[in-house]
Amino acid sequence: MNDLATAVLTLIVIGIFAVLAGWQISKRHTERRVHLVAVAALFLMAGYLTHLWNRPVLAQLVPVSSLVILANWLPIWGSFFAGIYLAMTCVNPWRRGFVGSFALGLCAYSAVQPLLGTGPVCEADSPSTADLQFQTTPFTCSAACAASLLRLHGIEATESELAELCLTREGTHWMGLFRGLKLKTEDTAWDVSVAAFDRNRLLQRSAAPCVLAVDVDITGFEKGVDHGFCSDAGHSVVYLQRYSDDCITVFDPSPDFGVDHWDHRILKCIKRGVTISLIPRDPTSPESLLTARRIAAAVARRPRSVAYANAVADRRW
Repeated sequence: MNDLATAVLTLIVIGIFAVLAGWQISKRHTERRVHLVAVAALFLMAGYLTHLWNRPVLAQLVPVSSLVILANWLPIWGSFFAGIYLAMTCVNPWRRGFVGSFALGLCAYSAVQPLLGTGPVCEADSPSTADLQFQTTPFTCSAACAASLLRLHGIEATESELAELCLTREGTHWMGLFRGLKLKTEDTAWDVSVAAFDRNRLLQRSAAPCVLAVDVDITGFEKGVDHGFCSDAGHSVVYLQRYSDDCITVFDPSPDFGVDHWDHRILKCIKRGVTISLIPRDPTSPESLLTARRIAAAVARRPRSVAYANAVADRRW
């Protein structure tokens, strides 16, 4: 948890500077200039919410395990506005103190919210299929997928370990998943890469195994179809390979599915999501090349017959 404690402390320090900056601007400038600065800050915050908030690009801007804390810039803007408000002499001091303190309290809560709560308890001897790990609780699909992806790359991992590292509560945010993989790949030949979900890239022959953390719009399925997805929760699977021109092979950690095929009927219903993969720090290193060949061989051994595909399709549909 050292990385998270450092991140929270960093956010607190930046927040203090933001409060002081807002206070100084409010004290030293005219009311008109203060309003202009506040409006400019609001536009910047809107740009952050529109183009950066919860976007994979944040993993490139802040490529550290504590991304889930440091990518949340709302407490900084909140602290800045609180500083402006606290310095306004035209407002009743008691009102300033109450509203300003309440706003700063919300900022503090927002900063530490990912750390609150307790994680699910996974089974000690959870079932697995070679490198692929099934989930043992309703909330650990992402943790199980992370363990599977790490095992495919020769890194020992368990569902319970990843549930803790990924800050799993009643589900796992993709930034938490990024944290777990980032910590597990320290001092290894692998690093973590995050990208927006792109079905066309997954249908390419060169696509490598990765975790798909997606939200599925179940209203896109035909009425009466038993698709198996929940309407109020995202889901994570391990992408294994391209199966055909419009179908991919995935490992669904839900015990009811396992190795599965997602064709265009499912892919078209994914409304948003991210792909999280492990990339070699040095693509030319012998370890990276050997692991890449081992993964390719392991994936190639998965069932790919037409009969198997039809059986899986019939079960899901």
